Amino acid sequence: MFFLFLCLCIAVVSCDQKNADGTDGPVIINPDDIIVDKNDVLDDETQKLKLEQVATKLMDMFPADEYEDMMELSKVMYSHCDRYFTDEDYDWSDLEDAGEDIAETLYDEKQKGEYKWQYTYTLFLSNCTGIVTLDKNEARYEESDITKVIIKDVDGEDWEAVVTPKRLKKVFLGEFLETYYDYYEDIEYTDVYNVTVEIPASLSLEVKRNGRFFAEVEVKFDYEVSKDGVDIEKDQIGVEAEIKIDDLALTLKNASYDASTGKVEFSQSLRKGDYFIFSQSLKEKAELEYDEDEDGYVYIEDWDGEVEVELNVLGELQIKGTCRDLNKLSGYLEDEFDSEKDCEKAAERVTGLVDLGVYYDGTSTRQASVEFDPVVEDNGYGDEFYWIEPVLVFGDGSRYFFYDYFDDRIFEDLVEDFEDFIYDYEDMVEDVYE
Repeated sequence: MFFLFLCLCIAVVSCDQKNADGTDGPVIINPDDIIVDKNDVLDDETQKLKLEQVATKLMDMFPADEYEDMMELSKVMYSHCDRYFTDEDYDWSDLEDAGEDIAETLYDEKQKGEYKWQYTYTLFLSNCTGIVTLDKNEARYEESDITKVIIKDVDGEDWEAVVTPKRLKKVFLGEFLETYYDYYEDIEYTDVYNVTVEIPASLSLEVKRNGRFFAEVEVKFDYEVSKDGVDIEKDQIGVEAEIKIDDLALTLKNASYDASTGKVEFSQSLRKGDYFIFSQSLKEKAELEYDEDEDGYVYIEDWDGEVEVELNVLGELQIKGTCRDLNKLSGYLEDEFDSEKDCEKAAERVTGLVDLGVYYDGTSTRQASVEFDPVVEDNGYGDEFYWIEPVLVFGDGSRYFFYDYFDDRIFEDLVEDFEDFIYDYEDMVEDVYE
């Protein structure tokens, strides 16, 4: 339960100056905190207290009442925008006419050949501008050099979103075929689409509520596409992004894919105000195998290679290590085995693939490791089933399956606090969707 909570906090939830523990900002320290020195080796009971400390701080930093504004935006998107699409009396005509005019500017030419149409499309983002206003009873379009959406909800709130692409560059996506058969004429036709798009070097989105700043997204793109079109066997793609909502800032750095080397990596971090919340990173050097579907489109069929991962929560809990082959690991964990002996051998192989450790307060002392053990279960009818589960191994040699260690009896008080924490958010969500 606790492990699930920790993962949930990370899922729901940068600077260049780094602290010794790898964080990018100040961390919260309370007088009664357990602080781990570099030579300390904690027993499993002390580690339980340390994990409770980290989890409690996370919950304290995200009280539900601080995020009512986010729920208000969700309420607008759900309660009001839904009406625009379900109310038959809502007038879309102005926006539909504008959309048709814009669509006519998106392709350069159309040529008819024998048994085919040849289309050459250039999707100009620079043409997709204008101000769209979604009012109570109608959608209106106004020509403009900017791209803006205004939502006027029934409660009198004005929500405004402005999208700004910068430094547009034309990129040839490739040639796409669509074949169809005319049974009346007994002829097969093929439409050929040569598609080029304008991709920005960066894209920003700013959201305002009643004229005041609410949220901001900034995305930067770095890409190299082969001259024959997008080709995942040759291309290089990189993305950086920063999302700001109220006092939260989520930063994505070094998210990149290089087909020539098989290198995939990303790192991200979350801050609240000046305080560091978490960071995580992944690096993979892989050998990629490609295949084609029936339409000739290439996709990644398989990969082999080492993965390096690191997670840092509040500067107090670090989980880091490597996996020599993520694909094999996934296969072993999903398998069921015919005998206990086969399962034991597989558990040994999986443990050999993974070197994953738990650390505290930025020290280099490994406090616990993750290994894998076989699990045997009898269904009550004489049939036995075998599979593999992760095990937490402490420095004193004690071993716990994850579901045994993170049990609601061991972390009883924390689980109760977490349930109250979740109920507060559930109440807000129910207000949105009621």
